[in-house]
Amino acid sequence: MENISEIIKNRRATPPRFLAKTEVEREIISQMLENANWAPTHKNTEPWRFRVYTGAARKKLAHDVHSVLKHKAKMGEEVNPQKMEKLISALENVPVVIAVIFHHDEGHRVPEWEELAAVSMAVQNMWLTATANGLGAFWSTPEFKDLLGEILEIQSDQQFLGFFYVGHILMEFPSPGRGAIEEKTVWVE
Repeated sequence: MENISEIIKNRRATPPRFLAKTEVEREIISQMLENANWAPTHKNTEPWRFRVYTGAARKKLAHDVHSVLKHKAKMGEEVNPQKMEKLISALENVPVVIAVIFHHDEGHRVPEWEELAAVSMAVQNMWLTATANGLGAFWSTPEFKDLLGEILEIQSDQQFLGFFYVGHILMEFPSPGRGAIEEKTVWVE
């Protein structure tokens, strides 16, 4: 197994069109979710929730999202047809689709930005686990995400934050690299 620094440096945003349709082992997805559950969380609010779609359920999700978005567009909602088709294609073709959901703390004990950061860290834990297992992943937040709440069974104290796609990689992406950390750091001694 690679060390954590190498896993972090090898993590890539692999667009859905570059993920194979082949099935991903359930054990890996379960491990990704377990690792997500260990993200830092202020006051132990654990604000992350996930809905995992595979197989026939994923195909049904694609169909339902397509139907809802077409209906919403007819009713006057702004739905970009090209972006809708891109979303439907991803839902139909990527073997694992995970809806990322932010669950608000009912006591409002923690600022919302901290809760969103906790959910983001949970997703990063999933992403690093996918990378460690040779899988590609991509987190995408469709511009019309707020129109999908009913399909995804989003509750009134929740917010849908996008889909996390996971699959075997069809094409490797070279690292885009990073600028020097020295340009982004000030040491105060």
